[in-house]
Parts: sequence; C-alpha cells; structure tokens
Amino acid sequence: MPVLEQPLVIVGDVHFSHGGRPETGQALARLVEAQPGSEIILNGDIFNLSLDAPERDPIDSVLAMLRAEPALKAALRKHLAGSGRLTFVPGNHDAALSDPVLRAPFLAWLELGTAAQATFSPWFVRRGRIHVEHGHVYDPDNAPTHPLVRPTPATEPLGVALTRRFLAPNRAFDFAHATEITPLEALLRAMRAFGTKMPRLLVRYFATSSHFCREAGWRPELARERDLGDELLPRAVQTLGLDLDVLRALLDDRPRPTHESFERSFFRLYFDRIAATLTASAGVSLGVLAKSRSALGLAALSGLYLVESQRRGRNRYEGLPVRRLRQASASVRDITGADTVIFGHTHVAETLPGYLNPGSFTYRAGAPRPYGWVGADGRVERRTLE
Repeated sequence: MPVLEQPLVIVGDVHFSHGGRPETGQALARLVEAQPGSEIILNGDIFNLSLDAPERDPIDSVLAMLRAEPALKAALRKHLAGSGRLTFVPGNHDAALSDPVLRAPFLAWLELGTAAQATFSPWFVRRGRIHVEHGHVYDPDNAPTHPLVRPTPATEPLGVALTRRFLAPNRAFDFAHATEITPLEALLRAMRAFGTKMPRLLVRYFATSSHFCREAGWRPELARERDLGDELLPRAVQTLGLDLDVLRALLDDRPRPTHESFERSFFRLYFDRIAATLTASAGVSLGVLAKSRSALGLAALSGLYLVESQRRGRNRYEGLPVRRLRQASASVRDITGADTVIFGHTHVAETLPGYLNPGSFTYRAGAPRPYGWVGADGRVERRTLE
C-alpha cells in the first residue's frame, strides 16, 4: 500500500551561478525528464545568490540564472504541465527561496498558470514520515538567526558573509569549498594559486574577516530577526505540516549560529592562533634586540599556546559539519517522528539507517551526479544520474 502520493526525487547543492557551466542545467533537465509524475525537491543551494553584490535583488538574480537554462525550462514546464510537482527548499546560499513572492515570476518564466504544482518551502518539507531539509540550520557557521527569516547582507552567517564579501569580489573561488582548512594550508594554497598577487589578497582577507569578527555578537537586528521568526511560527504550522510544539522543539535543538558570538567567530577564524603566532614572533624579535626577558617570556607563552592548540587538533573543524548533520538527523527523527531524514549542504554523501545525504549534484568526486529517491512505498535510496 502506497505511503506517499508520488515518488520523491531530492536534488541538492546544484549551485547555479551567473556564467556557470551549461552541463549542470542540462543534467538536471535530463533527471527531471526521467522522473515524470514525481515530486522534484530542489533541496537548497540550488543558486549561488551569495556571490551577488549585496544590493542585487535575489529574485532578479534567480531569474537571470534560469534564463540561461533553456533545456531545464522545457523539462520543468513539461513536468509541471503533467502530474509532476516541484518544491524548492532554501539553503544557506539561496535563502531567498523561502520567499513566496518568487513563485509568480518563476511560473511566468515557465509560461504556466498559478495552478501549477510548484511551491517554495520556508524551511523544510514533510512527506509522510520523510523529512527533507537542506541542513545548514545545524551548521553554526552557515546557520541563520531564525530559519523562517531570510538574513540581510548585514546579518548573514559566517560562511555566506565571507563568500559575498571576500570570495566573490576577489574571485578567490579556489577557497569556495575549503571551509575546513587551517590558516597555514590556506596560505600555501593562496601562494600556489595567486603567486605575486597573494600578499594583496591576504590583506583583503584579514580586513574582511576582522571586520566580520568585530560585527559578531548579539545585535539588535539579530534580535529582530529572531522575534519576527517567532511571530511567523504559528502560520508556518500548516505549510510545514508539524505541530507548533514540534516546531519550537526543533528551534530549541539548533546549535547557536557562529555570527551571534564574537568569541565563537574569533576562534572559528583561527584568530587565536594567528595572534599567538604574531605575538611569539614579535616577542622573540624584541627579546633579542632589546634583551627583554619579559618579551621572551611572552613569546614562550605564545609558543606554548600554539603547541597545545595544535596538539588538540591541527584542524579543529575538519569533518565537523558532516558529524553535526549526522547527529542532527537523529534529533530530527526523535523530535518529529520521522522515519528518514534527508539533508544536503555538506557535499558529502552518507547513507545510514534513518539518514540520507545524497551529496552535491554538481560538486562531486566522480562523473555520476547523485540524488535521493523515495518510492511511493517509502523506500529510500541514493541514486546517480550517469
């Protein structure tokens, strides 16, 4: 006996961008064409809106990216004109997908009427006992203050802010998916990638990250986003399909976003090790030149801090988002009664009892493009588009 009205096809982390490679859209079009009568769930980070300038309208940006994908337009139009369904779930790089205002211009682009089965979820999707969510809410470096409120460029989480303020303006895309490397590894990679331009790029990075760190903390604008999200929560009950108490329990279970704390931002950006390195170097120089025991003592203390910090973990964030989402999937199952939780976000595929992360449809180790599939009988699989 069917437990779902139609099969689900879950695709995440497509990362469309302006001037991107056409094969990504063509591959997604092939997948849509191969799944007639299903619900296609585009599970966050479908669009790289975080590469846009802060003043650009995200709806205009989405439509501009879509206009460059004629094959995808034809496939989606045919899918929705039949018995198929399409659902967008927001991610950290395309939080604007939570805005229902996008539905009308999207359907106009497809040349379809408002009766088409296309929806934009504000947070996650529930289909029976299947829970589909991008997962960035459980990654503090990319989590919004409230999952029902789209951040502004002034309140964006750490990962999105650095992408918009540093990676995009400096075209430093070698670091777009290197959030877990240490400062030394980043420095060596920058030297290889940028050569003589590296010093100037390094100055810009420290200026940007230092500015972000100074901004981090519980500010009035973040409090307003939290309060607005709490006001929207009762209205989200019908859209999200869970009781108000369950939604509140999910909110309470989230980790605190990094950008809400100066201390967390300072350590996440490795400023403690950077400060210790500079202090040790300056202490040694001053101690030798001025024959200052105090300076040499300070250098020794800084060196000990570096040694102890490295001993506890050379890269203290390596693999952390993957582990956090794996743990969050268990919490979501416990809180909501879901049988299976499907996340994206990490670009790392995982298949465990009750948890599936298909991996990125675009950023992948091999040629096949992964996606999640849930049959009408509730069977969950990770599949690939060859």
